[in-house]
Amino acid sequence: MNRLFTYTICFFALSSSVLKSQTQIEIINADEISFNKKINTDRQVLVGDVKTKHENRFLTCDSAYYYAEQNKIEAFSNIHIWEGDNLHLYGEYLIYNGDLQIAEIQTNVRFEHNEMHLNSEQLEYHFDSQKGIYTKKARITEKEKSLESNTGIYHADTEKFDFYGDVWIENVENVLRADTVYYWLKSEYAAFSSGGIIENKDLHVKANQGWLDQKKGEAFLYGDLKITDLENAHVLYADTTSLSDQMNTSLSYGNILLNLPLNNDTLYLTADSIKQEKYETHHTLQAFPKVNFKTSDMLGACDSMSFNTQEERIFMHKKPVMWLNDFQLTADTLNMQLQDNILQWATFNKNAFIASKVDSAAFNQISGEHMKAYFTENEITNIEVEGNGESIYYMMDEENKTPEGINEIICSNMNILVSDRKIDQIYFYEKPDAVLRPIDKSEPLRTVLKGFKWVQSTECKTKIETGIEKMTHLNSK
Repeated sequence: MNRLFTYTICFFALSSSVLKSQTQIEIINADEISFNKKINTDRQVLVGDVKTKHENRFLTCDSAYYYAEQNKIEAFSNIHIWEGDNLHLYGEYLIYNGDLQIAEIQTNVRFEHNEMHLNSEQLEYHFDSQKGIYTKKARITEKEKSLESNTGIYHADTEKFDFYGDVWIENVENVLRADTVYYWLKSEYAAFSSGGIIENKDLHVKANQGWLDQKKGEAFLYGDLKITDLENAHVLYADTTSLSDQMNTSLSYGNILLNLPLNNDTLYLTADSIKQEKYETHHTLQAFPKVNFKTSDMLGACDSMSFNTQEERIFMHKKPVMWLNDFQLTADTLNMQLQDNILQWATFNKNAFIASKVDSAAFNQISGEHMKAYFTENEITNIEVEGNGESIYYMMDEENKTPEGINEIICSNMNILVSDRKIDQIYFYEKPDAVLRPIDKSEPLRTVLKGFKWVQSTECKTKIETGIEKMTHLNSK
């Protein structure tokens, strides 16, 4: 290859620069080197097949300006700068400062480190600290991962990114979006803040802060949290959630509200904690303790609740209580059966009890070993009582609407028909023992059955309404 040396002085300038510093940029090759001190006393013009070396890194380009005193290269067109076998920078315009060991490259920038590939219009790479900084939108790929952000910093020594502004990270399993993310490429671990969204084929998650391990399928999320189950349309609001088992198991706690669709209605549920698990054929849900729930016609509370989507059955344990219209129903355990998200029936097992308020001091009551309530379009139609049935029912004066007598009936089995949300008829089976006593009778009357307890629903309503208010606020953001 022929080389045209326009000015002999360039050799002296180059030689003196090399002797002056061991970290001076070396000119390995150029088809043409020129120097004009009238234009710039420190600038050499390198044209054609330019190649330089500094420390253990090399640069090739079509043309360049070399500033010996400043120990700087300004390169143009088809730029390639590399260090070792695993770090490469490409672009169309470059300023390389040898003393600072900083490369500022622009236009069609490509940055490659190991298996990571970054594309942007600008990048500043610090070779001493192994740090790459970009302030224009970049797209990054690495194996099966794709990443984007408006600005960011890449730490080559740890293969870690600091992403800022419209961050988007996708692998085979899920997508993470947020305003700020710190991401380790090899472990696929991301810590994020501000406007986080995680999506996969089953879930859509919103959270202000948290971390996500994409490789293990684990996450810890908090702050204005909303999780939507895309298959079952369940929506969960909470303060904090941990996800594990490839995102198939979650444990949530703090200001919880869960929305379960029931045909044209919605079951709202609050609790201290909720655990959800996904299997191949179904999902399970466990809420505990201090569970409260509500639909348009139903209000209830219990210590713990579980739900199986395959069986469509809700189990309530430890002092469950349900308010249906004017009725309060209690038992040791309570089960509700759904079909296609429509309530079909509910069973009240052991120490079952129904009560409704007549006035501040009087209550209609029915007790039994077990009860089963049937529903049509989520409204109760009749209640069957099985075993040890007893009832106290107040007879009302039709004119002044006040109690005038107490009907006390003992019967093993009963059937209570409900119409317009009130008791319409009661059928007694197997030789009922009935006594009707007037209120004004001189001797004391039995006014309560064993196990009677009237529970105020105010606290339950307040917790549900507080949860719904928070949900409305989050959805309006």
